[in-house]
Amino acid sequence: MLTLENELCLLEKYKLTPTELFTIRVILLAKEDGEYEWLQRFAQIVKLREILENLQEKGIILKSWKLPKEGSQLIVEDIPFNQNFQKQYFRASFEMGEELFKTYPQSTIVNGSLYNLKRVSKHFDSLEQAFLKYSKYIKNNPETHQHIMELIKWGIDNGYNFSTLDSFIIDNSWLAIEAMKEGNGINVNTEAIKMI
Repeated sequence: MLTLENELCLLEKYKLTPTELFTIRVILLAKEDGEYEWLQRFAQIVKLREILENLQEKGIILKSWKLPKEGSQLIVEDIPFNQNFQKQYFRASFEMGEELFKTYPQSTIVNGSLYNLKRVSKHFDSLEQAFLKYSKYIKNNPETHQHIMELIKWGIDNGYNFSTLDSFIIDNSWLAIEAMKEGNGINVNTEAIKMI
């Protein structure tokens, strides 16, 4: 989910209607997460074909894409979006990822050795890829992101044993911090590791 500010910027810059922007969001969710149910439900209450044609006219969906004939199956994975638009749309993902990176503990000491926690190279090719994956896991939801930032700060203050950032993202380790915060952390030894 985009922030309200980012949504308004997209509406203004690309002269989109709120319905068109919501259509884009639903299509991108279907493409990335296989969330086809939302698109099917949405298509029952709007004229999806008309909206897709409008998005093509506005250059959001590439004009080279052929809209399937009426009654034919729509394959959302085949819908090509304008790269500049996609970058703008996902800018919020990078902003949330950058905040995660800045908030995450730099390192920890394990058995007397300094260990870098902000490493992402084991699971991702770049920080940008890690940021996008993080955003995907939280469905681009700013409220979820803020909750995770609060959990990380709580974890730092309360001796949570952080893994590397890439593992934190892939394992959705914020759920473990939340369990610990709620008193559901079992066998937690907060004295064994010191965060820096």
